Amino acid sequence: MPDLTSIDAIVLDVDGTLYRQGPVRRQMALRLAGACVTQPLRTRRAVRVIRSFRANLESIRASLPQDEDHPAHQLRRTIDQTGVRKELVESLIEEWMFERPLALIGSYPRKGLHRFLGKAIKHGLRLSVFSEYPSEGKLESLGVRDPFSVVLSSCDPTVRRFKPDPTGFLRAAEELGSEPARTLVIGDRDDADGAGARAAGMRYLEIGGSRFPSFVPLSDHLFGP
Repeated sequence: MPDLTSIDAIVLDVDGTLYRQGPVRRQMALRLAGACVTQPLRTRRAVRVIRSFRANLESIRASLPQDEDHPAHQLRRTIDQTGVRKELVESLIEEWMFERPLALIGSYPRKGLHRFLGKAIKHGLRLSVFSEYPSEGKLESLGVRDPFSVVLSSCDPTVRRFKPDPTGFLRAAEELGSEPARTLVIGDRDDADGAGARAAGMRYLEIGGSRFPSFVPLSDHLFGP
């Protein structure tokens, strides 16, 4: 078990970390298929836009262009690739990636989430989330907004950089009042969360793999059974 006296704060990812992203995406795919019947043109555009938007996130993550506003760059690329006007791209992304999934996310918390957060608070740890996209609504859907004193995304004016760039991790630690070396990052992707944590000089634990498939063994590892 780690020495908790060396940790002041925890920064958690959201998508795929606090909740299981696979079931949500599968359900959203079914809803998109259903929408093809009633709104075929708009829904086909939505599918094209979402695919491009997600692919551009991964492309920007791989290159991390310097002196670039990453979310703005992602949006421009998506508009250029799909030929869909800016206002409609923004509307489709908001509807299908940010709004509609909120009705589903609360049904798929990662096992042991609430117990883990309760133990972290009991041990005096300060908590933040740092995600690529705004996550206030997701935290509300999961019923876990209150434990987090800092909620950040790559889209915030003070960040504007995607993981694994360390900007958002360092900003989270700063707002939590924690030194990077005394901050633990928990996420589900080593290439994004882990690499970003290491670049920021923070420790990292990965959830969703064979070692910590849920928050139950992770909580036991950090706080004891």
